[in-house]
Formats: sequence, C-alpha cells, structure tokens
Amino acid sequence: MNLYHNVSGKMEYIQKVFLGVQDFMQKNHELEELIAFLDTEPTEFRSVSYESASMEIGWQEISAGKELNTWMTFYQRSAKAHTFHMDIGLGWAFAKTDISPAPYLQSLLPVMSSMVFDGMGYYYGLFKVRKTVKNQLIPDGIHGQEIHSFDQGLGRRLWYIAKGDVNELGQLIQPFHLSRQADLWRGVGIACGYVGGSDKSKLELLLNASSEYSDQFSKGITLAALSRSASHSITADIELACEIVCGKPLNEVLQIEIVQISQFK
Repeated sequence: MNLYHNVSGKMEYIQKVFLGVQDFMQKNHELEELIAFLDTEPTEFRSVSYESASMEIGWQEISAGKELNTWMTFYQRSAKAHTFHMDIGLGWAFAKTDISPAPYLQSLLPVMSSMVFDGMGYYYGLFKVRKTVKNQLIPDGIHGQEIHSFDQGLGRRLWYIAKGDVNELGQLIQPFHLSRQADLWRGVGIACGYVGGSDKSKLELLLNASSEYSDQFSKGITLAALSRSASHSITADIELACEIVCGKPLNEVLQIEIVQISQFK
C-alpha cells in the first residue's frame, strides 16, 4: 500500500513540505523567488508550503521587533488562495517568539485573527505537549474568545498526535474540560478533512465518536472544504468527508457555508 494514501503517510508528507520550505528559506531569496518555489508544490498540499513561509517571514519580523511589512506584502500577494494557512503560519510565528499577537491584530479581520490563535494552539500542542496536552493548560495571555480558536488549533494537533487512530484520539480529548471539547472536535474535523486519507468506515467511526460534538466536527470538515475550494485543491477525500460527515455533497456544503458567511457580513 502506498503510504501517501493513508492518514499517517499524508501527515509525514505534510511535515516534509513544511520543513522543505524552511530549508529553502535559510538562504536569502527575493519574494518573487520564494513564491515561485512555493508554487512548485503540487496543489494538494501547496497551502502548507505557504503556511511554512508565512511562519518564517512573520517570525523574522516579529523577533526583530519590526512591523509586519514584508509579511503583509506576502499575504496580499497570496491570501486569496491560501489565507487560512497563511494566518495559521503567522500564529506559529507569535507562538515561537512567545510574543502576544494582540498589538498586531487590531487592524486585521476577525476571521484572520481567529486563525492566528488557531496556529498558536497547534504550535503549543506540538512543542509544549506536557503543558498543553498532558496538563491541559491554556497559555497566559490567551483569554475569552481567543481560547476557542486556540483549542481549535490544538484539536488539529491532536489528530496528528493520534495519527488518525480514533481510539487514541478519544483518549487524548477525554481529559479536557467539557467546555473545551467542542472546539477540539472542530479542530479534528479541519485536520481530518484537510489531511485526508480516511475511508468511509473511519469517517463513520469519527462521527460516532464525536457524539454530542458532531455538529462541530462537521463544521471542521466544512472549514477544510472551504480552504481546499479557495486553493483549487479539492480532493476525493474531502468530497467523501462531506458526504459522510456533513450528509451532503461538497458543492452543497460550500454553498450553504458561503451563504452563511455572506449573511454574517
């Protein structure tokens, strides 16, 4: 069996994409050269390459005490297709520098701000496992609505830790306070939908395991579908996830979500 087609294999590939961009950026490159390199990645996980570059550019400017001028130029060039991932990458940068994003986010759109905290949640779940996963601690400086986004990102990370194993995922989520589990399941939905590799039986198991949080798990699948639609990277995996988890074909899921967003605006 080709490992690239199962959950853990796809996760390994995503990690290689992310690290490959970091290696490329160790040398100074003009923005045009960087974007040309990022666009050599096949469409399925191209947004991951933009997430990695977003993190690196953001980290360089934040750690130097600069405004996010280069990052904003990069963002404005590529956000139409990769906005979710670029926002998440900026969250990685803030988490890596241990600097609060609050002063930087005052002028940014609410959805963008939300995904920055999502990126921070993933980062903490990756590099501060004992505090964030084992002890379920929320970092200082993250409050109120920010926690929902942070836990969404942490939920994405839990899917990676479990490597697609539904039982292990349940064991990871169970110790968290009930007030946090809905956001964690939404994050699982995003990761499951975007990474792919889950067959019909696994998606059904996940839907059953999400139990009273199935609406949030479904919401996560929808968000993954929106991300893939924006980056023109629709896969058979996300189509299947929409059918099994959301109970609707992909095009209907996207139409409903777009209408809801329009009404919100």
